[in-house]
Amino acid sequence: MRRILWIILLTLFIFNINGYTQEKLPIRRGVNLTGLEAPFEGSWGVYVKDEYFELVKKAGFDHIRVPIRWNGHAAYEPPYTIRDYLFERVDHIIEMAFKNKLYIIINIHNYEELMQNPEKHKERFLALWRQIAEHYKNYPDTLWFELLNEPNTNLTPQLWNEYLAEAVKVIRETNPTRKIVIDTANWANYNTISFLKLPQDRNLIVSFHYYNPFNFTHQGADWVQPQLPVGVKWTGSDQEKKAIERELDFTLEWAKRNGNVLLYMGEFGAYSKADMESRVRWTDFVARSAEKRGIAWSYWDFASAGFGVYDGLNKMWRIELLKALIPETKIK
Repeated sequence: MRRILWIILLTLFIFNINGYTQEKLPIRRGVNLTGLEAPFEGSWGVYVKDEYFELVKKAGFDHIRVPIRWNGHAAYEPPYTIRDYLFERVDHIIEMAFKNKLYIIINIHNYEELMQNPEKHKERFLALWRQIAEHYKNYPDTLWFELLNEPNTNLTPQLWNEYLAEAVKVIRETNPTRKIVIDTANWANYNTISFLKLPQDRNLIVSFHYYNPFNFTHQGADWVQPQLPVGVKWTGSDQEKKAIERELDFTLEWAKRNGNVLLYMGEFGAYSKADMESRVRWTDFVARSAEKRGIAWSYWDFASAGFGVYDGLNKMWRIELLKALIPETKIK
């Protein structure tokens, strides 16, 4: 009997040594396919092109995250009807993902009105999810829903807990077991994970975004005010590495305390104004550090000029970045 107990304990230890839970997500490494988070696809210079899906798969990624501005293509009066053309576009993107054997996560992205005036937009937010959930209720379980990208501003952590619970309830009416990804509050910051209150549901995944140190990852970005000075390097010193490990461990410890919640790093990346050597070092270290902790990830992003791992204009990989993300990639 003692021998059997010892074997069980040893097995549990082996399962947990490189992660925080015995259960593992069926995804590991992904990339954000951007374009639909803009007011209209292409208005920010990026499109989701059909050829991208095969490229993503062959490079070694197993899933894509697709940010979508559903709120920009829906009525402002009840029942807040989503335009047919957007469903048709998203349907096609999902089918392309399935054709290439990729998992796909779709979210509500850039719903700024909800962030500024949550109470006014709450019913519209829930109505959007009621329509999305109904539309995709019979799709395979390789399609996941992400409730809302980066809750922030007036959508406080406390208010977000209320809204997310109601949104999960709405989705469960038609999708009882589909995976649902839930961002932490305050721009999906890792350090607000401790404010998150989840409903009892075995198919929830908690997502945070990681862009630290911010003065490195967002140097020179014109949407950050005041604009951060360029020239900041990430050398990979012990101090720099320990800071990242400490912050990832913070999320891991919360996950353990809360019933081994599954974690997902839905965005991370360094802007192109940083030098490429630093970007490669940082990207590799963040990706490997997440993987050692059993945290699946999705890089931001695929083909934009600022962060993209792929140069859409010249149709070529930024190979140093790709190898930092997927060291064993067969792409040369």
